[in-house]
Amino acid sequence: MMFQSSRHGRVIAISAALAAAGVFTVGPVAHAAGADSDRDGIPNRWERSHGMNPFKAADARADFDRDGLKNLGEFRRGGLLRDEDTDNDGHDDGDEVHDGTSSTDVDDADTDDDGTSDGDEDSDRDAIDNEDEDDASESCGADDDDRDADHVDDEDENENGGGVRDADSDDDGISDGDEDSDDDGEADEDEDDSASDVCSVDADDDGEADEDESDVLGSIQSFDGTTLVVMTVGGTTVSGVVTESTEIEFEDGGEDGGEDGGEDGGEDGEATTADLQPGVTVAELEFDDETGDLDEVEIYLPQA
Repeated sequence: MMFQSSRHGRVIAISAALAAAGVFTVGPVAHAAGADSDRDGIPNRWERSHGMNPFKAADARADFDRDGLKNLGEFRRGGLLRDEDTDNDGHDDGDEVHDGTSSTDVDDADTDDDGTSDGDEDSDRDAIDNEDEDDASESCGADDDDRDADHVDDEDENENGGGVRDADSDDDGISDGDEDSDDDGEADEDEDDSASDVCSVDADDDGEADEDESDVLGSIQSFDGTTLVVMTVGGTTVSGVVTESTEIEFEDGGEDGGEDGGEDGGEDGEATTADLQPGVTVAELEFDDETGDLDEVEIYLPQA
């Protein structure tokens, strides 16, 4: 009844008081900004701008990027619905929230500002980086992204100085996966490989992971019977000791195997030290973690 008063000043005063108390909202814009039609805890406007359905509450409980953090959690923590690692620190959003430590944050790549990205930290001091803690247990559907298809997981790009959206970050004509950033004779794409990785893709079922098809590390510069020296495609040299335990194999093992490459050739696909000739193309070198000697040498069968 007081709103019908003829005293204009009194009406204004009462209206202002009620508005301040939050009894009513003036205008439709303010109401629309906070509307949540499906009552899932996420405003309509945010749902629409992020590809969600503002009339479907179930999508708040979904996990579009399979990073272990539901969409509602992404909204509350400033995450991206379709990016498993919002801040590109190598540590998946779900892991940052559920790792039981406050030292990592979904939208801060270096939460403690110590110069080391959260993914490369070791919060529980078990000698395993945060980003690698769940590698053995996560499903293939949640396996680490490789947005630029260079065979280096997004979480590992920062360690090698690469970019998650550029397959050749330094524009040298060599894919980031085929680079050897630390000059250890192992391609960047293989640095984080694990024998227990059941998510490795082998599209043609030839027993070799797709990332290793047509690999080229470089070519043999010299071999004196003990030390193998390889000139990499990047222009650096890598050397290693060949022992009796070193496996030497042809990357493209034909029906004759080593017989085509050296007089002491073995079974199909196998090569010998006689095949380690200058100029021969090297696919990959693997070093023994304990001794530092060459564990495996993969070379290409010379063309006839």
